Amino acid sequence: GGDYYDFSPIDHERLGMVVADVSGKGVPGAMIMASTRTLLRMLGPQCGSAAETLRQTNVQVARDIKRGMFVTAMFAILNVRTRELAVCSAGHNPLALYRDRLTRVELVNPGGMALGFDKGPIFNRTLQERVVTLEPGDRVVMYTDGIVETMNEKLEEFGEERFFRFVLSHARMQ
Repeated sequence: GGDYYDFSPIDHERLGMVVADVSGKGVPGAMIMASTRTLLRMLGPQCGSAAETLRQTNVQVARDIKRGMFVTAMFAILNVRTRELAVCSAGHNPLALYRDRLTRVELVNPGGMALGFDKGPIFNRTLQERVVTLEPGDRVVMYTDGIVETMNEKLEEFGEERFFRFVLSHARMQ
């Protein structure tokens, strides 16, 4: 499949987290995702910020990707000491953030377009980074449309609302 998730150390106190989805299927989609994975793992420690990592990744992806293909990605960097999570989206599904103190799910969805559509100027202008501070008991859920578009035997999609209710109802599990 074209869905991908990963955890990668940025430095001794920061952890990179990514979930991504490529538009193409089969071998071409797998090759684009493999190269995107390599870029994210290589550039994360060099760039230091979630936004700059996606900017630099986009430069390479846009140069090599076949017209009509693209990659959506949510890239976040967690500072394990300060509990700050810097979140950046390249046209991806929002991050679901369960706030334990408030017992609710917030959506973190900074602006941005998918990797590969534009070689830089428009991509860079639309890309935003949002920093949230996590509190004890908070949970972060990153996902792809493969979850919310999954269908049951009646061909009904699981859907975002049902997914967010699921996150809320299971947030306090170990």
